[in-house]
Amino acid sequence: MNGTAGVAHHLSLDEVRMKMRMCGGFFALQKWLVIYNAMVDPRPLSEIAVHTGLAEGTVRRIIAEYNSTGPGFLEEGRKARVNVGKVREQGKRASL
Repeated sequence: MNGTAGVAHHLSLDEVRMKMRMCGGFFALQKWLVIYNAMVDPRPLSEIAVHTGLAEGTVRRIIAEYNSTGPGFLEEGRKARVNVGKVREQGKRASL
């Protein structure tokens, strides 16, 4: 199951480049690199995986999530982790 990566065009190539420049964190950049590679040069998932340093399954999941939900999935993951940290801090303060 080594299909060619097909990416929905939620954003233009320039918008993806801007997201890559503005994203916060290495993992977010890596995900945007997967999307960028699939847009610029559609090729088998295994080649994109080797190029980005990720597992083929991870590349498949990133592209599938981008295609189904759009570019917001990266920002949502970041916000969720920040909120979890705040909840933990509040819980620790309440227990003191």
